[in-house]
This record gives sequence, C-alpha cells and structure tokens, in this order.
Amino acid sequence: MNDKAVVCTGCGQPVETGEGSSVRGEPWSLLMMIGLIVATLFVPPVGLVAGVIGFMDEAKKVQGAILTTIGVFMTLLLTAIILGL
Repeated sequence: MNDKAVVCTGCGQPVETGEGSSVRGEPWSLLMMIGLIVATLFVPPVGLVAGVIGFMDEAKKVQGAILTTIGVFMTLLLTAIILGL
C-alpha cells in the first residue's frame, strides 16, 4: 500500500493517519549501531535499554534483538567475572 494512500484499494476503507498509525520508522545508522555495540560491551544496560527501544519500532527490531543479545551476554559475562566463576 502506498504510504500516502487515503483509502485501501482492496476494501475501500479509509486509511488511518497520524499518531495512532503504525508508520514504519528509520533504522539506526551504521555509526549509531557501532557506537551502541561498543557502549554495550562496557556498560551492558545500554544495550538492554536500546534493545527495548528498538523492539518498539518495526524498522529497528533486528537491531534491538542484536543489542539485547549482546547486553544479556555481557551482563552474564561480567557477573561471572565479578563472582570469579
């Protein structure tokens, strides 16, 4: 469907626009992702928070999953190091 459509061509229903619509956002740039990954390696909660924010936007879901995975892994690794395991 065209982003500027007023009605659905299949059913003829009006297309919602504005705040309530699920418009696809932009993914984070490569430089932003590199910065977030580096920050996550040293401060894992950064990746966890950015991951949750990424999951809320359709365009950032994969990036959010990557950051959340790295954040969880680094949290477990740093916890193991601190506990001496």
